[in-house]
Parts: sequence; structure tokens; C-alpha cells
Amino acid sequence: MSQDNPAPAAVPPAAALSAAADRLAALLTVACALLLSLLAAVGVLALQLHFESRDREQLHDHLRAARALLASVDNAGELAALPARLQASFGDEPELAVRVQGALDQTLYEQGEPAALPARLLAHPSAAQPAPLMTWRQDGRAWRGSAVVMRMPMPGAAPLTVAMSLDIQPHEGFMRSFRWALMGYVLLTTLAFALLARWATRRALMRAEHY
Repeated sequence: MSQDNPAPAAVPPAAALSAAADRLAALLTVACALLLSLLAAVGVLALQLHFESRDREQLHDHLRAARALLASVDNAGELAALPARLQASFGDEPELAVRVQGALDQTLYEQGEPAALPARLLAHPSAAQPAPLMTWRQDGRAWRGSAVVMRMPMPGAAPLTVAMSLDIQPHEGFMRSFRWALMGYVLLTTLAFALLARWATRRALMRAEHY
């Protein structure tokens, strides 16, 4: 009684192996690109939140200092000296814009560019701290600021609006450079991974062909 011998397994042609390797390498490359893009987006978001948090803290510190100055104004002499005291406190910070105005929008003290303190910021001051943070662009520059209504202990004195903003253009320039650097890193890393994945999958499939 004769026994049938099993037919030898067909060896896939080189073209089929090459196509399979290319497909596997492409899938791995896409997965790598998606992962790197996600990590880059998280990095950009974290840096943006860091800058915003730092700006908020800096503005709130300045507003607290302004409130302390206004809290000491309890007579006409102190009111007359207030602009000089504000200048001494904030005048040496070129990136900071400040405006202190009365109930009829009359200016008591101002420093910085007019675009740094737009009407929409002054029109909606917060009644208490911490004040909401606003970010805006005007004349090709970016600012971030807050406005608060503050009272003085001087009898009969109307509340004042104190608005402050920071020039965040250096932050914006850094973020642009950071985004471009991350994009270049993601593209170059993805390309390098694609070449490595293509070489590795071809090598693995060629080894499997000999077994």
C-alpha cells in the first residue's frame, strides 16, 4: 500500500515578498507618524499653557500691587501722588502696559502702547480678582491682559478701572520656531523610521522565505 507524499509548500515569489514588506513598512510608518504627531501636539499645548499660566500669575501680581497702592489713597495728597507711585512701581517694565482711569474714562495714569489696552478690555473690567485673562492681536502684535475695578478708601472717591497687559510677541515668536522645529523633527524621524522599517521587514520576510 503506497503512501502519498505531501506536496512541498509553494515558495512565494520575490515580488510578492517585496510587496508584503512594503505594505507592512507603510503601516508601521503611518503608526509612527501618528504617534509622533500626537506627542508634538501635546508638547505644543503644554508649552502654550505654561506661558499662559506664567502671564496670568505675573499680571495678577501686578494687579495686587496696584490694589495695594490704591488702598493707601485716603486723601487728596495721596491721590495727587498716585501717578508717580504707579510710575515708580511699573515704569521700568517695558513689556507691561498699564492704564488707570476713572468712572468717566478720564486717565489717571497710563504707560505702554494704546493697542496694548484696547477698549474691549477696559469696557468689561472684573469686579474682583483673579480677573479673567484676555488675549488679542492688533497691529501685528499679540497681548494678554486683565482689567479690574478697584476702590480707594478716600471718602467720596469713585472706583477706578485698572487695566494691565503684557506684550507676548516674544512668546509667539518662540512658539512659531518651536512648531517648525517639531514639524521638522517629526518629518525627519518618520522618514528615518520608514527606511528602517522597510529594511527590517524585507529582511524578516527574506529570512522567513528560507525556512
